Amino acid sequence: MLVDDVTRACIGRPWLTLVLDIHTRIVAGLTLSLDAPSAAGTALAVTQSILPKAAWLADRGIKLAWPVFGLPECIHVDNGAEFHSRAFERGCQQHGVRIDYRPPATPRYGGHIERLMGTLMGRVQALPGTTFSNVRARGDYPSEGRSVLTFREFERILALEVLGPYHNEVHQTLGRPPAAAWAAGVNGMTLREPADAQSLLFDFLPFEERVIRRDGVRLFNVQYQDGALAHLVNSGGHKLRVKYDPRDLSAVFVELSGGDHIRVPYADIGRSAVTLWEHRSAINRLREEGRRTVDEHAIFEAIEEQRRVLAEAYDRSKAARRAVVRGELAIADIRAPAAPPAASDDDPDAQVVIPGDGVTSGVEFW
Repeated sequence: MLVDDVTRACIGRPWLTLVLDIHTRIVAGLTLSLDAPSAAGTALAVTQSILPKAAWLADRGIKLAWPVFGLPECIHVDNGAEFHSRAFERGCQQHGVRIDYRPPATPRYGGHIERLMGTLMGRVQALPGTTFSNVRARGDYPSEGRSVLTFREFERILALEVLGPYHNEVHQTLGRPPAAAWAAGVNGMTLREPADAQSLLFDFLPFEERVIRRDGVRLFNVQYQDGALAHLVNSGGHKLRVKYDPRDLSAVFVELSGGDHIRVPYADIGRSAVTLWEHRSAINRLREEGRRTVDEHAIFEAIEEQRRVLAEAYDRSKAARRAVVRGELAIADIRAPAAPPAASDDDPDAQVVIPGDGVTSGVEFW
């Protein structure tokens, strides 16, 4: 169980997505979130595993090495909806990555990632606020009452655990540490790298198809406009992919035929950045109030009202605190510096964090 940064009151458990290199058992990527697994979360986990991680480590003050980067030839996944999303499948296709889906009802195919999950869960159960592996093991331990770690503090602790002990202890199956196995495995190899970090993320982001009109493009009942779209008007009704980052809906990204993207902000640039979670919550609230039609103005008014209510309830409600922290983390991640274009084995590297016994999703690189 984690707490918020201000009042140190409990906000509940996060979700963890892991990316594992099967050959060396090294962790290629780890992302922690307060949102359940989704196409967007998968995009963030996969892109993080592929890119150099020096900027991520520096942002968290971690000075351990995490030299893992590069495009895989194949990704092995289970049959979760997030792995069957159009965004995930198209992103892999764009970068020549084959997807190997686990056969239904065959949990043995997920042994590697499940064992890694179990190993990391066991290592964090000594931390305050643990929910243990099951109800029986927890007994009468007050998980919420003992929680003291914030999202970022827990993320840093787990990253240090992964990049320190896990990567450098002898792996029982390999007979050597994962870090040593990775170094030997990539020795003399030229790892495939994406052209640039931003394009890689774009290729995995969820999208909708829309016609570009004179007043711009409309998505989620919100109007987006930019002069750079002018040459795309009068395209004969041809639809283009409009990509979005659920953590920040203040802009969308229109994909051009050549693969480049145009960033298109709100038509009303005075509106504040919101998350897709806030947007959906606002629409649900408006419909519960009996609104048959929902317009853009009503949506943003509802979101501002929700934020005022959350601020007032912040000290009283765990759900409210969790909602506030979720929004802050989303915007903070969006504003984070991009990863540098290259990295070496000497670059500091690390990452992640994780929950108690919540459902997790795993990705394995082959």
